[in-house]
Amino acid sequence: MISFYLKKSLTYLTIFFESLALALCTPHSSTFNRFRRFFSVRIVRSAGAKINFKGVIDADTDIIIANHQSMTDIFSLEEVIGNDVRFVGRTGIMDKWPVSRIVNMVGHITVDQEDRRAIIKLLKDVKACKGKKVVIFPEGTRSQSGKIEPFEGGTKLVVEKLQLKAQPIVIKNILSIYNESAKTAKSGVIEIEALPAVTIEEGWYEKAYQDMCNTFEQDK
Repeated sequence: MISFYLKKSLTYLTIFFESLALALCTPHSSTFNRFRRFFSVRIVRSAGAKINFKGVIDADTDIIIANHQSMTDIFSLEEVIGNDVRFVGRTGIMDKWPVSRIVNMVGHITVDQEDRRAIIKLLKDVKACKGKKVVIFPEGTRSQSGKIEPFEGGTKLVVEKLQLKAQPIVIKNILSIYNESAKTAKSGVIEIEALPAVTIEEGWYEKAYQDMCNTFEQDK
């Protein structure tokens, strides 16, 4: 548990310094993007993790469908994907200091799940990100169960309504390295695998969920 709190403190301290560094830069300038990249890698290392990435993220992918277990997921995916990415996250997490400062400066998308108009805002915000990759977590919250939880319907609606090219990504092994619920931490490798882009047809969302679950369970 001591190791967890040390790594958590170091992680949040690194996030704080990232917010300071980005505040000194012109948003999305080359310096701003270099700082984002540098701190994303440092935050993942602060949690005691390295990344092993398999697969290919297509250049024309619009939206990435990923499972979600920890805040570290976001910085791990930034390390893999690069700076040209925006994350969809819920209020109550994305609007907490110091993460909120980075969210605002980068332009990540926040969703208030208690707002009945949230889906309208989400559609508008995702559409405004055309040309960038958007990462969405269709479980709707962090899973601490050691499995991928059932998907909510919002992601399916966004993909179909905006006619986006969607590609699943599976994040594995993160809870054995940094587990905020159990308050455990150790060094290890986060496995991230990009699956082929989905074909939008009848049952595509259910198939994407099943393919992700199968990939998640491999080599356990």
